[in-house]
Amino acid sequence: MRIRSYHPLDFERLYQIDRICFEPDLAYSHSELGFYLRDPRSVVRVAEVSGEIAGFVLGRVEQDSIAHVITLDVAPEARRRGLGTRLMRAIHREFLRCNAEISVLEVSTENTGARRFYERLQYRYAGMLPGYYNGRIDACRMVRRLKQ
Repeated sequence: MRIRSYHPLDFERLYQIDRICFEPDLAYSHSELGFYLRDPRSVVRVAEVSGEIAGFVLGRVEQDSIAHVITLDVAPEARRRGLGTRLMRAIHREFLRCNAEISVLEVSTENTGARRFYERLQYRYAGMLPGYYNGRIDACRMVRRLKQ
């Protein structure tokens, strides 16, 4: 298992993984994902297993001290191996390198497994976002202090 920086040649595989991980109306469109991956404020880490891309994490430094995890995607066949945890640790290190002190993310209220995963990474509930996903699915905002 290897965590590395994003390369533009990774784009189609990352797009494919996002489409697998989320329902079609919740997954990022080609242009949305491209926008985030090209944004100079974005931080992307890619996970490879046996030389194949198996997941990625995409975040952005939003303000001077606040970073935002935009998405964490791990292909179904690569789950339950610690890949998500390693990706999150990698992005936290990058956020710290960019002088961020706080990381925020949103997770569907319907996805209890993901909420527990983020809680294990020391994210804490910070509020409800009604209709966050396409006006029909609520999200929890979760926050983690990066400088412990």
